[in-house]
Order: sequence, then structure tokens, then C-alpha cells
Amino acid sequence: MAKSVAAEGRVLGPEEGKRIQLPIPGVSVVFKAWGKKSPGDHDLVEMTLEPGSAGTPRPHVHRNREELFYVTEGQFGFLVGDQQFMQVGPGSLVHIPSGVVHDFRNSGSVRARFMLVTSPAGLDRYFDEMGALYSEGKFSEAALRELRLKYDTDEVDVSWGR
Repeated sequence: MAKSVAAEGRVLGPEEGKRIQLPIPGVSVVFKAWGKKSPGDHDLVEMTLEPGSAGTPRPHVHRNREELFYVTEGQFGFLVGDQQFMQVGPGSLVHIPSGVVHDFRNSGSVRARFMLVTSPAGLDRYFDEMGALYSEGKFSEAALRELRLKYDTDEVDVSWGR
């Protein structure tokens, strides 16, 4: 269904867009819109997680990035600050302002999907570099931690959802 109408716009079907291969089992990431990092820019990402999958390996915080998660199918568990929401279903929106600890996972028994809007833009470069680390055989916890710091992602030692 991918239709591109030059500068006038673009129509992308489910799972179409800039697909990024990740070393995270059961997780699919497809960017629907992406741009250069500047005020007002945003990325739009379609993310699919298989049952039991965590989209991010651990809770984290962005100091300069805001995120909006819109659930389109399945059930997600979200950690937002010090609160846990384990049954976030289709039609639900989760807003993560800058500076708020968060994490997410598929908390249901079927595949789940959400649309993620991030601002400012540039999250696609983080996933591009993560994929490159993996494909070049350089993926490690230390390399991932360094990459996360480069892209405004501070890991936080918080346990949740158990």
C-alpha cells in the first residue's frame, strides 16, 4: 500500500515505512515519519511486540524528548513515573513528558501494536545505529548504554510489572 506523493504527502499501510531490524526478539519497529532534529519536528513510529516482549530492555528517561504512545491493538503494560498500568488497550494514549521514567511491554497473550510520536525528531538514527551495531557484531550492553546516552536515553534501575 505504500504510496508516496512527492512533496504533497505519503500514505503508508500497516507495517510499511522505514523498517529497522533490531536485536530484540519479538519486536518490530517501522518509522512512519521521520525528520531532522529541530524544534517542532517529530517522528511517528509503528511498533509491534509479540506476547511477553519488552520493547525496551529496561526502564529509562529522556531529558529532552517527549513521547506519545497510541495503542492500536493488543494489551500493553506501561511504567509511567512510579505508576504501573498493566492493561492499556486499543484507543488508549500514554503521554510521557521529558524527564519521566517509563518503560513498556506486551502484557497480553497476542501480538500488540502502538503508534509512537516522539519530539524532537531523530529517534530513527538511534535505531539505525543499534541495528548497525548488531549487524557488525559489535552489539553489547556497554555499546548499547553508550548509544542510549548519545540519544538522550538514561537507563534507570527500577523493577516493575512483576
